[in-house]
Amino acid sequence: MSSILPTSSTSSTSSTSSGSNVSTYSDPGGPPITFSSLFSGINTQAIIQALMAAYEQPQVDLAKQIQSLQTNLSDYQTIVSDLSSLQTQANALLQPSQLSSMSASTSDAAVATATAGQGAIPSSLTFNVNQLAQANILASSGTVSSLSSQVASGNFLLSSSAAGAGVTSLAGSSLQVGTHSFSVTSALSGATATGTSPLASSITIGSSNDTIAATVNGTAETFTIASGTYTPAQLAAAISQASSVSGTPLLQAQVNAQGQLELGTTLLGSSASLQITGGTALSTLGLAAQASASVGTAGSVTLDGTVTAVNNVQAGQTVSLADGTGGSITIGIGSFGLSQGSFTATEVAAGNGSLSQVVSNINAAGAGVTASAVQVSSGTYVLQLVSNQTGTASAITVEQAPFQSALGSFTTIAAAQNAQVQIGGQSGYLVSSQTNQVQGVLPGVTLNLVSAQPPGSAPVTVSVTPDGKTLASSIQSLVNAANQVLSDINTYAGYNEQTNTGGPLMGDSTLNGITSQVLGVIAQTLGEGGITAAQAGITLNKNGTISFDAQTFAQLYDQNPTAVTSLFAQSGTFNPSSSTYAGDVSLVYAGDGTQAGSYQVVVSQSATQATDSGSVLASGTITNAETLTVAQGSQSVQYAASAGESLSAIAQGLNAAFAQAGMGMQASVVSSSSGSQIVLTASAYGTQGDFTVTTTATGSGQTGLATSANTPESFTGLNVAGTINGVAATGNGQVLAAPTTDPTLAGLSLQVSASGITSATTIGSFVYSPGISGQLALIANGATAPVTGSLEARMSGIQQQISMLQQQYNGYTPMIQNEQKMLEQEYSAMESQLGSLQSVGSELAGQIAQLP
Repeated sequence: MSSILPTSSTSSTSSTSSGSNVSTYSDPGGPPITFSSLFSGINTQAIIQALMAAYEQPQVDLAKQIQSLQTNLSDYQTIVSDLSSLQTQANALLQPSQLSSMSASTSDAAVATATAGQGAIPSSLTFNVNQLAQANILASSGTVSSLSSQVASGNFLLSSSAAGAGVTSLAGSSLQVGTHSFSVTSALSGATATGTSPLASSITIGSSNDTIAATVNGTAETFTIASGTYTPAQLAAAISQASSVSGTPLLQAQVNAQGQLELGTTLLGSSASLQITGGTALSTLGLAAQASASVGTAGSVTLDGTVTAVNNVQAGQTVSLADGTGGSITIGIGSFGLSQGSFTATEVAAGNGSLSQVVSNINAAGAGVTASAVQVSSGTYVLQLVSNQTGTASAITVEQAPFQSALGSFTTIAAAQNAQVQIGGQSGYLVSSQTNQVQGVLPGVTLNLVSAQPPGSAPVTVSVTPDGKTLASSIQSLVNAANQVLSDINTYAGYNEQTNTGGPLMGDSTLNGITSQVLGVIAQTLGEGGITAAQAGITLNKNGTISFDAQTFAQLYDQNPTAVTSLFAQSGTFNPSSSTYAGDVSLVYAGDGTQAGSYQVVVSQSATQATDSGSVLASGTITNAETLTVAQGSQSVQYAASAGESLSAIAQGLNAAFAQAGMGMQASVVSSSSGSQIVLTASAYGTQGDFTVTTTATGSGQTGLATSANTPESFTGLNVAGTINGVAATGNGQVLAAPTTDPTLAGLSLQVSASGITSATTIGSFVYSPGISGQLALIANGATAPVTGSLEARMSGIQQQISMLQQQYNGYTPMIQNEQKMLEQEYSAMESQLGSLQSVGSELAGQIAQLP
C-alpha cells in the first residue's frame, strides 16, 4: 500500500529588504495579499508561523499515526508474503508422488543408459539389446544422368504412416494434391491364435513335433512342418508354407514383439475362423489347443470422410477407397489385415517431373519423408527416400508406377526396424519399441538404447534407487521458506536484547502463535514407524530457527524412502466398521485448510457404472446385420455387424473402436447355460460415464442393446452419496468431496469403492494426517487466506484505521487554511493602520516644526 502523505494548500513567503519585512499570502480562492512590517518593525511572518504551528499540531499528530500504521501494514505484508512463499514450497511437497525421487543407472552405458521419471520405484532388471530402431531408407533401382532428367510421369502418393496400419501399397486416381486422411474405425483382421510363451532362439522340428491340427474357416486341417532347425522368423515362414492348400496358404505366421508365435488366417473378415485343436508341435511352438474358435472382424475405412466397408478379403489383396470428390485410392492389405487407427498419405505434385523438382516437392510436402538426389558416380543419380522417424510403423509407402519408366522400382537400403530388447536374458521375453527410447519395462523408467549387442553378450542391468540428494534441495527450499517467516516475525514482533528494543509489532499474539506453530510442526510430527524430523536432518536451534542437514536427510531417504515420505506428505488411513469395507476408502485430496483428524464416513449410495446388457442369444450370433452407435459425452463410435457375426466378434470390434476413439467403454460377452449376451460397461463410475446406444435392428436374434431401432437409449451410472464427519458431501463417481467452505474439512475428498450400499451406512472412519508439508501449508493458509486469514483480517483492520485517520486529517486542512488566511488579513490590516497613523504623525510633526 502506498503511503498517504499529508499535504497543505496554504503557502507564504517573506523577504527582508532595506530593513523592512514583506509578507505575501497566497489564497487559492483569490489574488495574493502582500503586506509589509515597515511601519511596525515586527516580524509578522514569524508570529503567524508560530501561531499556525500550534494550530496545525492535531493534524501533525494524525500524520504521525498514519505513518506508524502504514509501517505496521508494510511489516504485516512482508510476513504475509513470507507465509505465501512457505505455502508454495509446502504445496510442492504435499503428495507422495512429489516426494518420489529416484535415479536410474545401467551397468554398461555403452549399450544403454536409463532415466527415472514420475512413478519410478526401487527396482532392477537385466536385459540385452538385440537390435536398435532404424529408419526406412529406399532408393531407386534405376539412375538418371542429371538433376534435370525426368523421373516422374505424374503425381504420386507418399506416406510414412500407412505401413503402421497394415497398408502395403498405395495408388491414386484423380486425387487433389495434398494430404489425404484415413481412419480405420473397425479393424480388418483374420482369426488368430497366439503362443503363450516366447519361442527359443533356435527351434528344431522333427517327426515327433511337426504337426498342427486346426479347424480353419470351418474345415478341419492338419499341417506338417518341414523338418529342420529354425530361427523364430524362419519357423514362422515354414509354418506358412506348411499351411498351403493347392498352393495357397490358409495360415500365415509371425513372431510378435514378445517373441511369441502368432498364427492368423489369410482370409480377413467376419467369415474367417480358426481353432487350434491339437498336433505334436504345439508344445514346441508355445501354442495350446483352443476350447472355441476365434473369428475375424470386418473392417471399416474412412478416406477424407467417406466410409468404405472391407470384409472377407485375402491378405495381399487390394481394395479401392473413394474419397468423396471423384478421386480414389487403392490400398494393398497386409498379411494380418488393417489395424485400427489413423494415418495419412500425401498426393505429391510431380511438377515438371525432373529429379530436382521431385526432390523439392517431396521435401515440401510434409509427408514425414526426406528426399535426396544422390550422385553415386559422375553423371549418375538415384532418388533416395528416408523416413524421418524410426520403426516399422514409419516405413515408407510410395506409389511406384509414375517412376517405373525412368527409375524402375524402389529397393530397400535399410529396412524399417523397431528396437528390440530381451528382458531377463535369453530365456526372457522381448520388448519392441518404435524408437531407441524404451518405456514400460520398469515403472517410470526409460531405457535409452545406444548400441546393439552381439548374440551371447552378457546382459546389462538397470537399477533404480532412491535419490535423496536430489530431493534434499526441495526440502532445503521448504526449510528456507520457514526460516524466512520466523526471521521476519522476530524482526518485527520480537525483542532485541542487545538494543533493549522491541519490534513495531511486538506483543502481537497472532504472530507469536505462528512462530510456535511452525516450530511445533518440526518438533512434534511423526512419520511411519515413529520417524522424526530430527532423524531426517531437520532440527531446531536455540535462536528459534530451523537447521537442515542435507546429508543426513539423503542417507535416511535412500535407506527408507517410504518412511521419509510419510513424514512430509499428506496421508490417511481408513478404519473400517467391518471387514466388508476394508480398503474401500482412500485419500484423493486435502486442501491447505483441511485439519488433521479422524472423520466418520457414512455412505447412503454406492457409486455404480452405467451398464447396458443385451439379449441372451442361444446361438451366440446375430441373425441380421446390425449397426451399433455408442455415444459418450462428445465422442461416438459406430460398428457395423454382419448377419451371422458372433457376439465375441462384435465385442472385439466395439472394443477396438472404443480404444481408437479414446472412449472409456468396455464391451464383454457374458455366457450362461441359456446362451451369451453382450454387456457394455462405462469405465468411469457415476454420471460421468453415462452413454447412449442406437441400433439399426431390433427383435429376436439381435444384440438387444437398444429396444427401439434408430432411437438412442440412455444408460446412466450413480454417483456415490454420503457424509464426511457429519457434513453432507458431493459425489462425483466414486469420489466423495466435503465442501471447500467447511472450516474443518476444507474440501477433503475421499475415494469410496464400497459397493451395494443403498441406504445410510457407517462404513468406518478416515484418519487424515497432513504431514510436515500439509501442516505448514495449513498454518500459512490460516494466516493468509482472503477474508478469513488471521493476518489478512489484521491488515484489513489497519487499513480501516488509516482510512478513518486520513478522513480526519483531510478535515483539518480547510480549517488550517482559513486560520492562516485570517491571521494574514489581521496583520495586514494592523500594518495598514500603523502606516496611516505614522502618516498622520508625520504631518503633525511637520506642522509642529513650522510653529513659531
